Amino acid sequence: MYISCMNNKFTLSSGSDNAVVCLQAPLYREAEGEQIAEYELRETGGQGSTAVYEDAANRVTLTVEQKKDTLFYIRRRWENLSDRARKIQTVLRVSPCFDVAKYLIPCVSVNGNVFGAGLEPKGLERDGEKWIFGYDREAIPACTLTENADFACALFASAEDAASLVSSCSVSRDHESGAWYQELFHPVIEKPVTYSTRDGYAEGYDSFIELGAGEVFETGMYLCVNRPRWENFGIAEVLDQALGLYGDNSDMFVPEKKALWDRSIAFARSLMTHYKDKKGFIIGFHRNQDDEFVYREDECFELAWCGQNILFSRMFIEDWARFGHKESLDDALEILDTRASFCTAKSGLLAAQLKDYEDLDNAEADTCNMGYGAYEFLRCWERLRELGIDKPAYLEAARGLCDFFCAHFSPEYGFGKAWRLDGVCTSEGGSIGAFVICPLVKIYALTKEEKYLAMAEKALKYYVERDLDKFCCTAGALDTSCVDKETSAPFIMSAVMLYELTGKPVYLEYAEKAAYYFTSWMFHYQPVYAPSSEIVRYNVCVKGLTSVSAQHHHLDMYAGIVVPYLRRLADLTGDEKWRVRADMMWNAVTQFIGDGELTVHGLLRPVGSQNEALFHCRWGFGTGKRGNLNDWLVAWPCAFRMSVLAEDFKEQE
Repeated sequence: MYISCMNNKFTLSSGSDNAVVCLQAPLYREAEGEQIAEYELRETGGQGSTAVYEDAANRVTLTVEQKKDTLFYIRRRWENLSDRARKIQTVLRVSPCFDVAKYLIPCVSVNGNVFGAGLEPKGLERDGEKWIFGYDREAIPACTLTENADFACALFASAEDAASLVSSCSVSRDHESGAWYQELFHPVIEKPVTYSTRDGYAEGYDSFIELGAGEVFETGMYLCVNRPRWENFGIAEVLDQALGLYGDNSDMFVPEKKALWDRSIAFARSLMTHYKDKKGFIIGFHRNQDDEFVYREDECFELAWCGQNILFSRMFIEDWARFGHKESLDDALEILDTRASFCTAKSGLLAAQLKDYEDLDNAEADTCNMGYGAYEFLRCWERLRELGIDKPAYLEAARGLCDFFCAHFSPEYGFGKAWRLDGVCTSEGGSIGAFVICPLVKIYALTKEEKYLAMAEKALKYYVERDLDKFCCTAGALDTSCVDKETSAPFIMSAVMLYELTGKPVYLEYAEKAAYYFTSWMFHYQPVYAPSSEIVRYNVCVKGLTSVSAQHHHLDMYAGIVVPYLRRLADLTGDEKWRVRADMMWNAVTQFIGDGELTVHGLLRPVGSQNEALFHCRWGFGTGKRGNLNDWLVAWPCAFRMSVLAEDFKEQE
């Protein structure tokens, strides 16, 4: 059977004329002693939308139903014809009939993960054997996608029942013919090895369907065939279809906003301490050998990224403005004054770490910390002015950074990744420099100085054409160097703001592209976990959380940063899917927050705290294992959560 494109419409057909995708004969792998052999069935009958395949031990019936123009549902019935019990792994294989330009396994491989020097899975094979990945690594279960400028083909699992959902996937290419294959396996296989920790591997994993004599195994799968809205964005249509197929998480319990704010302020205040005589928010709590939560020992008071000192300060300003807590304002101003006075280099660059004030010229900072930190400095200055407090030093701290990058944009590497604070670029690679665009847009909005708008527009165009248009954003997750999710956030933020300021349609297009990229890392379903797992015990909803990067296969709460901008995108486009996604993300990031009673791993968690990592697949740090949480109570989830709450309070005025 084929999916063909006729008169720009996709349809199921029996012939190869105008074919876009070929549904090939089913395969199966069977355990024979310690070996696993693979077999292909032959077609023996069927008509129309149904095909039957057989050998001496199996009969398989495939029925294809076209649900929408681009969406096909495949129902497969697998019958054991033998007189004995058997252990098998089933394979549904499709082959694109077009010339494949790129492939995608969401959250796992962006066209082979060429960027970066890490040891995450790269390419189609390892040591000559094709990669097979468990369904629970992908944002859409067991999803693979191949595409070119004209067509895209995605194969993925249904979540209608556990039998359908528990699966695996692979993209491969025949070395002789050059044919591409997308395969969906049941149940879970990870081969030739399991990517089990950062740059580390464990033995491969096999599980089997056990079919008694005469027993039947039935599953549902989906095939989405479409014309990409933009080149390299064939996944956009798949993501839109996935919303309808897997549903949202609107039935989740979400804490009342004021109660959530109070818990968050409590946690932020618990992070407040000093480096020598200078106040700041330390990066977080970890569990020590005495089973106590203590500050991490490296004295990390980070401008933005994981520490979010400037964003927390803005939230403390809000706490005073809305709820009258004068001590919050005093703390915010002290921290901001320190950063503006002591942590701004002569070059205009900003120190990422508080302790760097002791030797600014020899310190280094990355463009994520500096860019987002400057953006929040501007928002602090703006909010304080609204409240009758003028702090020009905050504007000037951000202006210094913006002026530096206006003078140091490179046609080869944009704003770069890292700089010594005396003005020397020490690392050029990645999309991370896009974080600098946010303060450029914001300072233009506040000052109307055209040079900032000109540079923001130039830089965004550069990064979009170089990276986002290739569906590959990199290097923003600073503890990795790979394809990741985080680096697309400033594309969404700056594009939304630029459209609101200029009305130019291209920025709405940029924003949607970046939002689709970001959403390709958002989980659309709930994997199956053992009752003993912490995900089940603590009733954690995976749906709406986001995977980190190609190098770090765990989920986190980073989506909180883009929630307000996706809601604005929904308003600007009239497309409510963006609001649905924003709400899914918001619901997900408000889970397992310390409330004074939450105990995990035998230890009571501080009020307002939230751990960074959820190990949703066969990957983890240290002793982390599938279905469990870690004990790193880092600052940034709380800061991003509060930033969403602040926007919500503003809308309620």
